[in-house]
Amino acid sequence: MTLFRRSILLTIWLASHLWAGQPLIEIRTQVDTNRITIGDRIRYTVLIDHAPGVRVERPGEGVVLEPFEIKDYRFPKQEILEDDRRRERFEFTLTAYDTGRFVIPAFPVLFYADSSDSGQIISGRAIDVRVVSVIAAGDSLVLRDIRAPLGIPVDWAFWGWVFLALVLLLFAAWLIYRAWKSKQETGYIFRPPPPPRPAHEIALQALAALYGSDLLEKERYKEFYSRLSDILRTYLEGRYFIHALESTTDETLRALKAHLPEKEAARVEKILRVADLVKFAKHIPDKITTQNIMRDTEQFVLDTKLVFEEPAVVDEPSNRPKKLITKEEQP
Repeated sequence: MTLFRRSILLTIWLASHLWAGQPLIEIRTQVDTNRITIGDRIRYTVLIDHAPGVRVERPGEGVVLEPFEIKDYRFPKQEILEDDRRRERFEFTLTAYDTGRFVIPAFPVLFYADSSDSGQIISGRAIDVRVVSVIAAGDSLVLRDIRAPLGIPVDWAFWGWVFLALVLLLFAAWLIYRAWKSKQETGYIFRPPPPPRPAHEIALQALAALYGSDLLEKERYKEFYSRLSDILRTYLEGRYFIHALESTTDETLRALKAHLPEKEAARVEKILRVADLVKFAKHIPDKITTQNIMRDTEQFVLDTKLVFEEPAVVDEPSNRPKKLITKEEQP
């Protein structure tokens, strides 16, 4: 088919569409604004409506719209309009870096009216855009010196709170120092701890609780004598400051030689030996023996407890420390 015959057919096809009131292809260009400042951006849109049989070529990456600079572009998917027509949309983001009145040039679009390789070009209208300066009219273009820095006003409320916080911190540090000093001098911070209970009071209270139990009635002799031995050994530790709970009977008796007369040491030995037989040899003492052991244990605590001796001379200073003696040392 010669070029002349193709032109005739294309002319007939275009004429038929014009006669029917629907152009084969039409192009429109538009912008979102015709006035910008330097560096602002314009949204430039090219709309192409065409018949279904028309094929439109999308512009490539080398599109130039001088004097404007293309910052971004996108080609959305083809839209289907009424009467089965198609719409192509080309969107460009433009900007300019000079002032004046500029023209976005007519945008050329290549399209094919049939399946042949012979294409036609249709162009959209050019659009005028005015680019103005960011400097308002009448403003001087002379650069002025930088203004002197502004002084920072004094916030007296803030510094008042800072001063109060420092005073509180110093007061807290002084309290901590006083507490530490008191601990170093007296061994305690605020008030002295209560004095420990005398060893004989603890022992007599524990013996009373043991004697009031039902261990002997239930014939639980091992538990009874184990508790009795522990009470006596605890008393010996608190009274004579020896290791009795973790020591054997022989070690305990050797440690007591320097503190007890022979009679009292023999009484302690008898109590501990019987308790060892019950605990380790499963010995079951008779009732009389158990009663004697109970009496001897309680009496030993009473006879060896610490007592305070009243001053014999009346005119001695009242602040003289009292002499500490045991009951067996009393006349």
